[in-house]
Parts: sequence; structure tokens; C-alpha cells
Amino acid sequence: MLTALNLRTAVASVPPLLDELRDAVPLSAAAAGVLTTLPVICMALGSPLAPVVARRLGTEAALSLMALTVAAGILVRLLSPVAALYAGTVIAGLGIAIGNVLVPAIIKRDFPNRVGLMTGGYTMAISASGALAAALTVPFEEAIGRGWRAGLAVWALPALVAAAVWVPWVARGAAAARTARGLARPSPQLWRDPLAWRVTAFMGLQSLTFYSVLSWLPALLRSEGIDREAAGALLSVVMLAGIPTCLLVPVVAARRPDQRVAVVATLVVLAAGLTGLLVAPTAAPAAWVTLIGLAQGALLALAFLFFGLRSPDSEHAAQLAAMAQTVGYVIAACGPLVVGILREATGGWTAPLIFLLAVLAPMLAAGLGAARARQVG
Repeated sequence: MLTALNLRTAVASVPPLLDELRDAVPLSAAAAGVLTTLPVICMALGSPLAPVVARRLGTEAALSLMALTVAAGILVRLLSPVAALYAGTVIAGLGIAIGNVLVPAIIKRDFPNRVGLMTGGYTMAISASGALAAALTVPFEEAIGRGWRAGLAVWALPALVAAAVWVPWVARGAAAARTARGLARPSPQLWRDPLAWRVTAFMGLQSLTFYSVLSWLPALLRSEGIDREAAGALLSVVMLAGIPTCLLVPVVAARRPDQRVAVVATLVVLAAGLTGLLVAPTAAPAAWVTLIGLAQGALLALAFLFFGLRSPDSEHAAQLAAMAQTVGYVIAACGPLVVGILREATGGWTAPLIFLLAVLAPMLAAGLGAARARQVG
């Protein structure tokens, strides 16, 4: 849980300070866009490294190193050169990628009969980390009184705590060695497995909708006449609403023979929220963003749940998680870009919202395939 609480803070702490950061550094709009997209790309590039690091060091040592890497990335961003801002973001993103891949493998290894419960707690902590960073970064900055760098630096502290928590298990050595032996080298057959690709597509498409909403929802709401503070609060509602579904949906879904009903029900809720923003954005904006948040939390939890349920052992769980997140976060990075292009080309939000609704069709197909009671390998 402490590891998961550090898997979104480095990403979600930047947007609340972005205007101040742009003025202080300074950064153009394009450079700021790269800064917010870069962590997603790094999560894709770093995912294949996680099983390699775990084989060499053991999973527990790798997770301790991951937390230290996130802390280091956060602190590097505080240095004066503009390049350090981007370098620190890359370092933190690579650390996050390792945690994203290895925690599902730990759950499969140590809690094979409680995959749903542990995945729910893990994904709930991920969602909470983003919500906490979005809500508390500005208050921390104001309380410390040292500018945007102090607001970002605070988030290195929980990462250091998470690194320390793993130390007793690393010192014992037995669990780390057992995991290192268990994580065999990646199997080329996994990349030819249709089920693995369905899990990967579901992971990528749900991430695409999440990062598109995260990047553009405040701008959409402001264009409809909602003030800046209210738009920011509604974005926080999206992340907060996802916390309970992150916990409950995998617990319930894991008890069923397959998870197709959960996939369909969740996508219906997401479609309702997006349709509300399309048809009547100012009629009930709090209701629309709550529906989107509930659905996004459930989709994230289901994506991580599939890593464990569709794998026969921790070896395959780590490899499937690495594959799904390598490809998935590349897909996710395209979402905010496409939404921005459509917004610029049409001058409105109808085309971007129709695009996000259209994405639900292939997500449904991938989710129904991933939700069937089968395993890779």
C-alpha cells in the first residue's frame, strides 16, 4: 500500500502548479504539454525493465529501489536548469513503471487466493495518491512558503518511507531470492497470445480515457463558463470518486467465474458520464464527473486484476503486466494529443467527446475477451 501511494504523486503534483511553474522557469505551452505527457511515456518505456531488475535483485529490493528512484526524480526536478525538470520527470517515471509491474506479481505470489482484495487495496492506494497530490500540493507550497519547488519536494518524503519499509524483507534475502528465481526470462510466446493482447488493449484504452480526462477536463469545463476553482474541484471529484470503486470492484469481480458483467456495467457508467458532458455539460457537471470517476476507478482496478487472474503464476503476472503497460501507456499517451488536435481543429468539444465515446467500443471488445476465465501461457 505504501508503494502504491507513490505511484501517481510525481505525476499529479505538477498540474496544480503548472501555471506558476511556467512563469518561473519559464516554459511555453508546448513545453508544458511535454512535461505532463513525459511520465506516461516513461511508464511505457520502463515497464520492460521491471522483470529484469527483479531477476537480478529480487522483487523486494527492486521495489525499494523503485521508491528511491521516484524520490530521486522528484528531488532532481528542484534543480535550477530547465533540463533538470525534465530529467527528474524521466527518472520518476521510470521508477513508477517498476512499481506498476512488480506489485501485481507480488500479489499473485503471496496472495494467490486473495488477488481481488489485494488488487483492490493496491489500486485504491494508486487512486488516492493522485487525489492527494492534486489536492495538497498547493496547500503544502503555501504552508512552506518557498515556491513551487517546495510544493513538489514534499512528495519525496513518502517515497523514502516506502523504500525503508521494504528493507527488512530485502535483508532476509530468502523472499527476494525466491522471487528472482521465479521471474524467468520473458517468453516470446506471450506476445503471440491473443488473450495477452486483449488484456493489453484493455489496459491501454482505459488509460487513454483516464489521461485524456485528466489533461483536458478543466479546460472543457472552463469553456462552458465554469470558473477555474470549480473546474479544479471537479477534476478532484473524478479522482476521489474512483477510490471506492478501485477497492470494491475487484473484490466482487474476482469472486465470479469471469468478469464480463463488471466490464459491461463499468463502460455503461463511463458512457453515461461522457454523454452528459457532450449533451448538457452545465446541467449537472458534478454528476457527470462523478460517473466518470466511478467508472475510471473500476476500469483501472479491472485492468490490474486481469494481470493476476489471467496468469498462472507470478512469473507470468510480471511478464503480462510489463507487456500490457509497455504497449498500454504508449496508447494512453496518444489520448491527450488526439483530444487536443480535435479541439484545435474544430474549435469545440463535441469532436473530442465523440472520439472518447468511440474508444469505448474497442475497449468493450477487448474487455470482454480479457474477462473470460482463461489464462495466458
